Amino acid sequence: MHPLVRTTVSIGAHVTGFSRVVAARYRGRGMIFALHSVVDDDAFYPDHTLRCSAGQLARTLQWLKDEGLEFVSLDEGIRRLNGENPRPFVCVTFDDGYADNLTRALPIMERFNAPFTVYVTTGMITREIDGWWLGLAALVRSRDRMELPGARLSFECPDIPRKQHTFKAIESLVHGDFSLLPHLREAIANSSIDCRALVDQDALSEDELRRLARHPLVTIGGHTTTHPNLARASASTARREMAENRAFLQDVTGQPVEHFAYPFGHELACGEREARICREVGFRTAVTTRCGALFAEHAHALHALPRLHLAGDDTASTLRCKIDGVYRAIQSRFGDPVARM
Repeated sequence: MHPLVRTTVSIGAHVTGFSRVVAARYRGRGMIFALHSVVDDDAFYPDHTLRCSAGQLARTLQWLKDEGLEFVSLDEGIRRLNGENPRPFVCVTFDDGYADNLTRALPIMERFNAPFTVYVTTGMITREIDGWWLGLAALVRSRDRMELPGARLSFECPDIPRKQHTFKAIESLVHGDFSLLPHLREAIANSSIDCRALVDQDALSEDELRRLARHPLVTIGGHTTTHPNLARASASTARREMAENRAFLQDVTGQPVEHFAYPFGHELACGEREARICREVGFRTAVTTRCGALFAEHAHALHALPRLHLAGDDTASTLRCKIDGVYRAIQSRFGDPVARM
């Protein structure tokens, strides 16, 4: 949904009370929020869809608390799908394995006594991941005009809004057509941007991962070895990505790793095959990025759990629409409230 359209719809649904009407069918028993990185309030990152400011995270948690939502661990959220505890709940998750999950997110989560799950990619810890999205952000940040000649793409981005738009547009194009990646990598390399150095700067170290895993509010989950689109991989590759990542994390943390997040998580990145492999590898649950709340039906589809993205530009109106299920209703054309594979 275009940001301007989303803002208009959100304010309208909130102010008119329409979201409350939608909530009767689409709100569900609880929800899982997805985040990635938490940054300082005065920091600017073009990859704003992956970055949430510390202040924004704190304000969002306070808003959710004021709405009567209880912060629970993913394990507790799954238990509540049986309906024995009717209080609405929120599970918070972070993807990839950013060091700021420890340094910036954890103190805020402690303030609200909010459990959270961190889904960690092996390559972030070993510094072997292809952090092209970090290179893209650095490239957009340094340029007033972005060109990918090999892909015949160009963007004017002299200011913050257009830099954010450019990052999102290119990221979306890559996710839709991974053949664009070589052109992007070439542009990053030609600008002397070192993606490995960016990963080293942003990612958790093994010691930081262990410190995070020991915290009573934290659960560590799997997120593959190299962060590929699993649906585009062979079954054997998908299995290896999941199994080796799980073994690595268990070895580093000394704890069982039972939860998983599919990289990208949308309908073109994971489906029934990936859910089956995930079960067979030994993960007890898996989350997607399909938009929607948790319903009783998800107790029988624990490897296809939907999530709501917590964005850096969320407002009271967008949050209201997320927890009431307005975006799910629109996305499904007011059809099935239960997001499925």
